[in-house]
Amino acid sequence: MELGTLQEAQLFEYLKTYHYNDLMKSGNTYDTFDCVSQKAGVYAELKCRRTHYPDLLIEKSKWDNLVLHAHSQDLDAWYINSTPDGIYAFHLQSEFEPEWSERLMPATTEFGNRSKIGKIVGFLPTSLGKVLYAPLSL
Repeated sequence: MELGTLQEAQLFEYLKTYHYNDLMKSGNTYDTFDCVSQKAGVYAELKCRRTHYPDLLIEKSKWDNLVLHAHSQDLDAWYINSTPDGIYAFHLQSEFEPEWSERLMPATTEFGNRSKIGKIVGFLPTSLGKVLYAPLSL
């Protein structure tokens, strides 16, 4: 599997095939999550990154929404990231919570919109994530 070019749909299919056979996509593009596994109790947001970073960014609003909505459904909130070096899953209700700080970030992920706004963000060290896939070359 080539992780550097992985798209969210491919990450979803990998997770469904190898980790959560009952994984279901969210029903709406604007949902606060991307997929759910009732059997595993997973309520997850997926993120595909073209570059590997030892610390992966998460917006505080994303963290809060995932935890709140997962809790309301009696599920665990997970943030699952693919990078060229592997697939890392972060249990957001674990004892670890990143330090939050305001950073100037793109207002949206749309390529045509280059405006920036202040967002509260934190960083999740890949060393604290659960490795769901690591290429043999590592």
